[in-house]
Amino acid sequence: MTTGRYPTDYDLAGFLETAPDPRALPAGAGATVADTIDDYYSTLVPGLLRTSPDLAFPYVVPGAQYHSVWTWDTYFTGMALPEEFLDHEVGSLRTLLAHVSGDGRPPSRVDPDGTADHRHAAQPIHAAWALSVLDRSGDTELLRELWPTLVRLRAWWDRTTLARRGLYAWVRDSGTGIDNDPAIYGRSGDTVGLVDVNCFHVRELTAMALLSDRLATGDTGRWRRQADDLGAAINTYMWDEQYGTYFHLDLAPHTWRTFQQVTWEVPLLTQTWANLFPLWTAVADQRRADRLIAEHVLEPRRFRSRYGLRSTPADQRFYNNVVMANPSNWQGPVWALPTALTAYGLARYGYRSEALALAHDLRDTFTRDLETTGAIHEYYDAETGKPLAHPHFVSWNLLITRLIDDLVAGHDPTALY
Repeated sequence: MTTGRYPTDYDLAGFLETAPDPRALPAGAGATVADTIDDYYSTLVPGLLRTSPDLAFPYVVPGAQYHSVWTWDTYFTGMALPEEFLDHEVGSLRTLLAHVSGDGRPPSRVDPDGTADHRHAAQPIHAAWALSVLDRSGDTELLRELWPTLVRLRAWWDRTTLARRGLYAWVRDSGTGIDNDPAIYGRSGDTVGLVDVNCFHVRELTAMALLSDRLATGDTGRWRRQADDLGAAINTYMWDEQYGTYFHLDLAPHTWRTFQQVTWEVPLLTQTWANLFPLWTAVADQRRADRLIAEHVLEPRRFRSRYGLRSTPADQRFYNNVVMANPSNWQGPVWALPTALTAYGLARYGYRSEALALAHDLRDTFTRDLETTGAIHEYYDAETGKPLAHPHFVSWNLLITRLIDDLVAGHDPTALY
């Protein structure tokens, strides 16, 4: 049996026939002169704040070269925006919820002309986002306005994606944001139960319970029970005691059986940072978290790089650090989002010093990049720290401006209270 790596076949030349070079500066952009990461991003943040005559609310874009409202990009970007720009974050959420389809399907993005992309479904994060906005703005009346749409969204997810064992499958012909995760890339999403997606749903159901309590809707208990039941299903069916980690599941319909009932689910043994979501979302108990952290997160031969967190463990056969765009490459390179969310998860389970070391390594990677190129990039070679793609990328990279302070203070801006 071969144990070598799979070849990485990405047609960069073909991509460049359709789009700008991901290694090059955006058109019209030059090197930004800044002494620190915070100064650097303070010059770029104003370019994220947009309005459009075809959209009712101000909104946030992930970077100056983007023009649309994206879902998880904007949610995580908003966590690090100065509070003076809260109106743009609130406007982004209102814009996305205003374009939920009649049957409840969330768009992945909304363009400046008001066109919504419903072909790719958004990640289930809207209730958690609404809770974050409520906690910072105190605007209960806005929550009352948004609540019916949040309920309609939950009904759509349950009606179209709730599968066996009380777990959620994903959506057919739609990415999840982790573009080339082998568990979903090239596969039919409605046959796959993803660890990250199910953890997102736990957060959403938890947020619905908290929001329901704030509004006194009378159904807080129902949302809480659903969150608890889903967390239990993740730990029952997705946790693998042999490997000490969580695996995605093949939820394709069972096609035949005789007299034995099928009481198991078949795991997909590929791993990316998506398999670590139970740490950030507090789905794992302490015992499972300890194994996941010791055997996977902090293991240098797996996720832990000197430059941050690998998006895929180094011992996976598909691991690579190739420059890609469409799909973006989550099969190895260090990104800010996996590193930051995993650091918050480490701290949650008592590994604060390890979380701080991880955060400092990412900040050092950004600092070297800024000093060398005058820019901070979207993702980095996990073996060399070399910047790979999209200079002057902003989006969730902004989390680096607060991550270390948060960890020192014992604060997680994404936590649900």
